[in-house]
Amino acid sequence: MKKEREGQRGAQDLSSEKRRLQEEKARLQEQLLKLQEQLDRCQGEEVGEKRPVDHAEVESEQLSQQYVALEEQNSRLANLYVAIYRLHETLDRNEVLNIIQEILINLVGAEELGIFELDSEKSLLSLVASSGINAERFHKITLGSGIIGRTAVTGEAHFSRGGSNNNNKVGSPDEANLTACVPLKIDGKVTGAVVVFRLLPQKPGLEDMDLELFDVLATHAATSLYCTRLHAKMGGGVGVTA
Repeated sequence: MKKEREGQRGAQDLSSEKRRLQEEKARLQEQLLKLQEQLDRCQGEEVGEKRPVDHAEVESEQLSQQYVALEEQNSRLANLYVAIYRLHETLDRNEVLNIIQEILINLVGAEELGIFELDSEKSLLSLVASSGINAERFHKITLGSGIIGRTAVTGEAHFSRGGSNNNNKVGSPDEANLTACVPLKIDGKVTGAVVVFRLLPQKPGLEDMDLELFDVLATHAATSLYCTRLHAKMGGGVGVTA
């Protein structure tokens, strides 16, 4: 089944990245241990050797910061790995939508978000799940209208690394703080979009890993939502939100 193949391929990619991060973490741990040994030796020497000690301390601090960042990255990747598996283990539409929202909230740091699906016959995007926004304002979006509508037409993601679109004249007033709009695609065709309107106050902007996370999420979310619709059409008993 296509869903299973997508899930297996995605799982392999995540496993490969997880192994890479674990190897990098081990490398940093080894460097930190060597630097600590160097510091211990230097600190036991005469005062005249203060400069090498200072240099080693600075290098150790830099490596420690890298290690902490890598540890956080590894944790986020592990959580994404679990969430993607959950997406592919269910055909319950509400559960799939909830998992997608959890990923955006817990791993990206979204405070306001929306999940849209494409109705190609009516040339509309329909809001099927949201958090923190006025759903009525985004209930239906015409294709080509504003940032969200254009993303569905072009298939190109939109990101605001600073977390604000106040100077972006191409968006609608409701999109002033839009941070990310990522198209959901199956076989290159847009089926919807995930949108982060605003990040949590403690997160100043998107990071490089967030962009990678969006890339992984877009494919798996699109596939899982498609399968819930297909399951419902085949009489699976799972409702579809219009």
